[in-house]
Amino acid sequence: QIPVGVAGPLLLNGFEYMVPMATTEGCLVASTNRGCKAIHMCGGATSILLRDGMTRAPVVRFQSAKRAADLKYYIEDPTNAENLSHIFNRTTRFGRLQGIQCAIAGKNLYMRFCCFTGDAMGMNMVSKGVQNVLDYLQTVFPDMDVISVSGNYCADKKPA
Repeated sequence: QIPVGVAGPLLLNGFEYMVPMATTEGCLVASTNRGCKAIHMCGGATSILLRDGMTRAPVVRFQSAKRAADLKYYIEDPTNAENLSHIFNRTTRFGRLQGIQCAIAGKNLYMRFCCFTGDAMGMNMVSKGVQNVLDYLQTVFPDMDVISVSGNYCADKKPA
């Protein structure tokens, strides 16, 4: 059983919200409550949504930069992109792949998967979908070595 606490009120966009929190970290609710108080005393916070998505960015390596470029072009081809989206989406009921952005650094290819995750933070669902796509890509590019599922090319549901 996880303890539940409530922080607030949080003054956001002119409205007050109570923030329910389920956590085993006891000090977190008190700390959040102090933050809510500070925000309230300053007249509140304003928030805008620029984009709704969670990212995961694996890095893969090839024997040559040309092979890394081959995979980049493969991913960017609209027909392949649609297939990769289907492969990703079948791992989750709520997550949807929005796109894959690629960057080459020598023999390394960084792929930033951006996904809609609904109401969930969604890192687990995104990681599962990314792994499914990587497994598929290794059948098409058997010389691809997955270096890391998270290659420091990610961004979260926050300004980055």
